[in-house]
Amino acid sequence: MKRPFSYFLFPYILGIYFGYKFHIATKLLLIGLLLSVVLIILSISKEKLFIYSLVLSVFFIGYYNTNSIMRGDRLDFLYDNKVEYTGIIKKEIIKNSSYSKYVLITDYIKINGTTYHIKEKVLLNINGKKTFEEGDKIKGVGLVKRPKVNTNPRLFNYRLYLKTQNINLIIYSKDYSIYLLSKNNLNFLEYNAQLIRKKFLNVLDMTLSEENSSIIKSIILGKSSYLNKDTLNSFREVGVSHVLAVSGLHVGIISAFFLFIFAILQLDKRLSTIITIILIWSYGYIVEFPPSVLRASIIFTVLMASNLTLRRYDAVNSILFSAFILLIFKPLWIFNIGFQLSFVSALALVLFTKRIESLLNINNKIINMISPILAVQIGILPLLSYHFNNISLMAIITNLILVPILSISVIGGFILIFISSLNINIALFLGILLNTILDFTRFLINIFSKFPYKKLILPQPLFESIIYYYLAVFIFLGFIKFDLLSVKIKKAFLICTLFTILLMASYITLQSNVEIEFLDVGQGDCSLINVNNEKFFLIDTGGSLAGEFDIGENILYPYLVKKGIFALDGVFISHFHEDHCEALSKLIERLKIRNIFISYKNVKNDLYLDIIKKAAEKDIPIKILTRGDKIKITKNVSFEVLYPNKDINKSKYENENNLSMVLLLDAYGKKVLFTGDIESEVEKIVSSQNNIDIDILKVPHHGSNTSSTEEFLKSVKPEYGIISVGINYFGHPSEEVLKRYKKHNIRIYRTDKDGLVTIQITPSKYKIYGFINN
Repeated sequence: MKRPFSYFLFPYILGIYFGYKFHIATKLLLIGLLLSVVLIILSISKEKLFIYSLVLSVFFIGYYNTNSIMRGDRLDFLYDNKVEYTGIIKKEIIKNSSYSKYVLITDYIKINGTTYHIKEKVLLNINGKKTFEEGDKIKGVGLVKRPKVNTNPRLFNYRLYLKTQNINLIIYSKDYSIYLLSKNNLNFLEYNAQLIRKKFLNVLDMTLSEENSSIIKSIILGKSSYLNKDTLNSFREVGVSHVLAVSGLHVGIISAFFLFIFAILQLDKRLSTIITIILIWSYGYIVEFPPSVLRASIIFTVLMASNLTLRRYDAVNSILFSAFILLIFKPLWIFNIGFQLSFVSALALVLFTKRIESLLNINNKIINMISPILAVQIGILPLLSYHFNNISLMAIITNLILVPILSISVIGGFILIFISSLNINIALFLGILLNTILDFTRFLINIFSKFPYKKLILPQPLFESIIYYYLAVFIFLGFIKFDLLSVKIKKAFLICTLFTILLMASYITLQSNVEIEFLDVGQGDCSLINVNNEKFFLIDTGGSLAGEFDIGENILYPYLVKKGIFALDGVFISHFHEDHCEALSKLIERLKIRNIFISYKNVKNDLYLDIIKKAAEKDIPIKILTRGDKIKITKNVSFEVLYPNKDINKSKYENENNLSMVLLLDAYGKKVLFTGDIESEVEKIVSSQNNIDIDILKVPHHGSNTSSTEEFLKSVKPEYGIISVGINYFGHPSEEVLKRYKKHNIRIYRTDKDGLVTIQITPSKYKIYGFINN
């Protein structure tokens, strides 16, 4: 059986995916697994049937492993409750003057007077100046929350990310509610790993400049948090950020270096191999075994073992074997971006390099060096597009130049750390040499980062597109001999391809609909209007009222790009409060915006001034709209401004909420009213000046009890109400208001409960659904 682990890995991955997506009763699952095992036993003498039975068994094992992780939640009684807890801090994630975050292993959790002795891995968020060290045993009080899923499609799933690390809950505590019980509560291995990490940090800080020390610390320990934002962005922009994640590159460098040293010392080959394997796994333990290091360590161990036992080594089978072993213990790692990039790049390197060299057919050292880099870039391109929506256009050149220099720097860093324990003066001299190399590296990165067109921004590809991409690559590189395939297979492939292209083309060009998406931007407003997949508008952009989380950077911009929206025909800003327009600044920098529509000026408002300034820099026209103004998009789709009036006395309204633009969208006769944050006073004006009967209402002011009056609801008579709301201290939405909507038989959708809310309007009907429940 050639490469037997392909028969294990791929059905197992399929089982993991189905186990994550679908839930079957455990009894039925066990019956299926049992039947497949029986089939294996009965078909031992029949090779094909045996393989099919084996594949089926492995599929069920993958499904069962994943389903057992995803099924139910034994800690659900803790969520949204205040608890008392004790535990030991195992890992520091973030630490600054006002906020810190740690991984905590609990000893017990006490809730409502009942103590539960739960050994649970928890993410602990501490608000305040008080900080702790790894190994500290603490006692505290905090609020337990379940990690949030992605409430907007295509975006980052925080709950799944934490689940891949066996973290199922988060505790939020104030620093004054936490007390230190004792220090140094780590076991022998943890304590020594921490000691070595501290030794690394101290030596590098002592012998290198601050900037260079942060680079080597990030590379050796795999923590980009040591770098400042500008340096990290520079590494990303030039396509070498993978060096900052501890990976197979590090394992390869370390193993090659030690084997070279042992060869110079004429150490017995068998002994030097065993020592190198021990050192590789020790390093993995120190950096806490990210998936890429585990993969490389397993592959290196298999390679060395095959050399020692004189057995034939198959690199592809070793990669598949290491992936299978890791996924047996950590099924959800299949969703880990680092895991995906690590294994796909390793497979691409092994499979594609020789094929690319033979295609280029040029016996040149530079070409031979470029081929493996090109192979990896071809392999991971769909993953980069899917997860990050961009690919570096200079990655081949920068990797060719910078990776060897950074590899030398890594070796230099390890030598520096080792020498410092023998002679600090020699270490300081080596530090000067390493500083020079790193200064030169930063100089090159700065030059490359100034190049225009460094990266290509791409929308998130469909799953079908990724399949076709890899099929095309395998055909082009000669793995699939298309000319040797049977006529039936060729016809089927061409028909499927043609059907997919026609389906996508018809979806894009033949649609006559308007799609409105109310994004979940927390406590804020943001609506995306898509007219026939041709014109795109935003009504408000959302923004953070507090904290460092950037709505534009982390939600709105990524969502637009993943949908392939790189230009907006217009952005309507209801009023200049952070939760309605703060993210616009980020969009102005990143996207082409053809128009910005506002309804008033306010030179005393910093957000207004910032938007005006940035729009002027990008030559974006800003148009003031008032009652009676209409914008016709197509024959059947238009916007009409219902408020404010042109002669409005702005000084009358100290609260800008009551200057909010009220906008009516008419699409194929269906009417959607956008109200910003207007309050009861303006609701009366809108009702008295406009005789409208609407279908859907964007509920004013996040459901505040200052809005949504009886008179207003009777006047506009909506069937549905959409509340854009998040965690807040204002009591939005008000229970009184919710009862009022219920009384009028108006069905409510909420972004905090339903996630992104979508309205699809066609010439004949419309439908509404929330992302979470859909």
